[in-house]
Amino acid sequence: KAGKAFCLSQGIPEKKIVVIPNGINQKIYAPDVGARNHIRNEWRVPETSLLIGIIVRIDPTKDHPTFLHASAKLVEKKPELRFVCVGDGSPEYRKKMIQMGKAYGLKNKIIWSLGRNDMPAVYNALDICCLSSIFEGFPNVIGEAMSCGVPCVVTDVGDSADIVGDTGKVVPPGKPDELAEALQQMMELREEDRKSLGLQARHRIEAHYTVEKMVRKTQKVIDSLVQKD
Repeated sequence: KAGKAFCLSQGIPEKKIVVIPNGINQKIYAPDVGARNHIRNEWRVPETSLLIGIIVRIDPTKDHPTFLHASAKLVEKKPELRFVCVGDGSPEYRKKMIQMGKAYGLKNKIIWSLGRNDMPAVYNALDICCLSSIFEGFPNVIGEAMSCGVPCVVTDVGDSADIVGDTGKVVPPGKPDELAEALQQMMELREEDRKSLGLQARHRIEAHYTVEKMVRKTQKVIDSLVQKD
């Protein structure tokens, strides 16, 4: 939908635009307790500690500073919290973000991990997935986390709010206080309620964003074009 809005702003006629949401492979991105335990053991995060993750490349458009600022506010109230940033980026900017995390007092609270090839396991290790971006299209990371049963807190950019629906929380971009408040509300849910929300998130992906639905809609558009020719 964000792509459609951009195309319309560039003067492309609406009748020439069809929105087909990305599809998430729910066989790959699925709840997995064993994978959760494996990654948390690797990161030395006890099951008693809530783990909040941001899974994006290290880039200014992803607004790690807002995430780090919000994280620092949360740690003041709940010192046992842990955070993880997973993603590659320019070495210079990544170093700058790591230094910022230290300046916020997060040195021993945050894990910095480069890109990995076991993302379903990484999502499963999280209790909450966060997206603090100031610009997005359709962020697959949110759909993948939700498919793994992880509730999300996101900024209202691109299609993020549409993907999350009522299974997570949405805040304006660039507002660390509001992001911290939304994360706090998610943290304060009882464990069983947070897991229930994660299950609802997975069901939302199943209802709207599967690979099968993406393929069927794409085939329908292609067939309509062929018929016109």
